[in-house]
Amino acid sequence: MKLTIAAFLTIGILLISGIAFAQEGLAGGAISISASEQGFFEPDTAGLVLSVETTEKSVVLAATENANKAEALVGKLEGLINGSAGDYVKTLKYSVRPVYEWNEKQKKNTLTGYKVTNQVLVKTHQTDTVGRIIDQALAAGANRMESIDFTLGKETAYCGGLIARAAVNAKQQAQALASSLGVKLGKIKSASPTCGRVPRYGFTMMGAKAQGPAKTPIEAGQIELKATVNIVFRIE
Repeated sequence: MKLTIAAFLTIGILLISGIAFAQEGLAGGAISISASEQGFFEPDTAGLVLSVETTEKSVVLAATENANKAEALVGKLEGLINGSAGDYVKTLKYSVRPVYEWNEKQKKNTLTGYKVTNQVLVKTHQTDTVGRIIDQALAAGANRMESIDFTLGKETAYCGGLIARAAVNAKQQAQALASSLGVKLGKIKSASPTCGRVPRYGFTMMGAKAQGPAKTPIEAGQIELKATVNIVFRIE
């Protein structure tokens, strides 16, 4: 029985020593903290991609028809934007490709014509005119609405603010953790911030008014940015 008691006493001393060693081992270690901040901002720029597509039996006819419609479209778009404010219109892509159809008698694809596509990008800071631009573009000859994208010209500045707030939160959390562990928070060992848009799919098209010509109101909504800061603090 004495040997058993002595053995337990020895084990108890070893356990206590092990805990003390672990606590002392925190010095020179580190605390890693991650904190995030999110914000919602009104977009200040809109980008619209529209296309004019024409198909004719002759490549010359298809190209000529497309050129006339594209010229009318660009002229209309340039009249709707404000160039002095940084708005612009530019061609993104121009393509000519043959069109084939299956010929049941010949049991093969046969050439039936040519398709010409002129894709145009419109950038404007007048985000409240997007619906009007779409309506006017369709009336002027555009027959494909490829995409609409709302962006933030000051995204870098907004991210800077979110990162700063996230860093403050991270430091407060690290300080609270250090205090609860009974250690002193030291200098920063490393820090890595990230910031970007939270994906949002599509856009909202509000219903057209019942009276008068059909209109296409577009609701831009808000853009959500998320910043995350990962900071490693030394323990003194």
